[in-house]
Amino acid sequence: MAKHKTTQLSTKHWKALELLEEGTLSVKEIARSIGWTDWTLYELMSGNTKKNGELGELFYSELKKLHSRNQSKVKHLFKDNQRLALIKLNERLRELKAGPADAIASAEICKIMNSLGKAGPSVEISNTSYSVTHGMTPEELVHEFKRLGTLARSTLDGAGVSSPKPGGQGTLPTPPGPRSKLAEE
Repeated sequence: MAKHKTTQLSTKHWKALELLEEGTLSVKEIARSIGWTDWTLYELMSGNTKKNGELGELFYSELKKLHSRNQSKVKHLFKDNQRLALIKLNERLRELKAGPADAIASAEICKIMNSLGKAGPSVEISNTSYSVTHGMTPEELVHEFKRLGTLARSTLDGAGVSSPKPGGQGTLPTPPGPRSKLAEE
């Protein structure tokens, strides 16, 4: 284990973090510009304390803060861009609504609707009661749990209905008992 007596990041560490935040250079280019090997930077980025001691932990924690700041910025920009795009689409749809309905306008409206469908959430959950247990007996809860578990497994498995095996019996199930005369009329 490497012995590092310093528990503060050096100017090289801060420069590496600054360059990582900019995001214009690759990890190898950042390491070269500072005078490190790319493995040294990778070790620091992974928080490896065996090789870098407490510096690895400090660098990693600063890197996590940097990533959370960047995620927050990107999320804000995405929402703002989405809002601005929706405003422009709204204005364009109002213009199309005011004009004559022709094939070109219809095609543009279809493109806008397709874009909106792809940009919006695919599943929206609202006013849904999550209390499945309300009014169920313990036995019903067990069966519901098994049913949901089977649904989840089949979704992950992706296999369809099993096909008949070659050489199987190939018979149809026997029909239920006689029907009432009223059902036939």
